[in-house]
Amino acid sequence: MTGPSTPPSDDGRRDEMHHALRRDLRRHQRRDRSPQSFWRSLGVLGMVGWPIALATVGGAWLGRLLDRHWHTGVRFTLMLLTLGVMMGSYTAWRTLKERS
Repeated sequence: MTGPSTPPSDDGRRDEMHHALRRDLRRHQRRDRSPQSFWRSLGVLGMVGWPIALATVGGAWLGRLLDRHWHTGVRFTLMLLTLGVMMGSYTAWRTLKERS
């Protein structure tokens, strides 16, 4: 039988944690604390949220109309809802990519 195993050294993990902490502290110090940054962040949130919300609701609404017309249960509603989420997310991603 072998003796009890020794736990691995935590030096590598501790170095990673110190590096991450230093990086986060630098980010925190660089952060803009002016009142304008709040409104800018709120504007970006609106630019991202509205395309997702409108495309999702529009897809669900159109799908429901098609389901009622062809008596298909919720088939078109779910398909177009999913398509709306995907299109809205893509639009929001593209908008954020252009802003940065």
